[in-house]
Amino acid sequence: MKSIKEITEHTLVIKKSEFICTLIPLNDENKINETIGFYKEKYKDATHNCIAYLVGTKERANDDGEPSGTAGLPMLNVLKKQELSNIIAIVTRYFGGIKLGAGGLTRAYSQAVAEALKEANIVEKHLIDVYDVSLDYSFTKKFEHLLKVNAIDCINKEYSDQVTYRLYIDDLSFFDTIQELTSNRYTKEFIKKEYVPVK
Repeated sequence: MKSIKEITEHTLVIKKSEFICTLIPLNDENKINETIGFYKEKYKDATHNCIAYLVGTKERANDDGEPSGTAGLPMLNVLKKQELSNIIAIVTRYFGGIKLGAGGLTRAYSQAVAEALKEANIVEKHLIDVYDVSLDYSFTKKFEHLLKVNAIDCINKEYSDQVTYRLYIDDLSFFDTIQELTSNRYTKEFIKKEYVPVK
């Protein structure tokens, strides 16, 4: 699946109206409202904050007070045409005093998203397992060498009684290798599945 690598912003001015498009990559359906809420608060002085998103199984278009069908849906169509997912598009409009009409609005909102996408870094993402692996301090040097050799990404490290590594694990046979290294003195815990860019 295709998405964008990082948050991207692009501003378009049409007949004195300012259209600020913010594109946000998002993998978690539960964070949709929180993410949108943050930008609505950030641009609360704007005339409109129109929204389109495709996140997981959810999709939505919202015109936020613009004439029905002139903002959210055209924005959503641009995302779909590019075959993107796990993405939110928010177009913030500051009204410049000149009305654009329904056709003009549709073009403006579509263009705002399309131009922001030209600047965005579009990446192919795949679903990968995230695991926590805990082991004794005496194994850390060899284990970290193992991660490097197998090109396994470590997202986080925590030090307590043992060292816990949070890892992206693509191939579960890697656990056999850890078992061998530690003589089976390690623990693993599945955390979640996450979309990450394909290397």
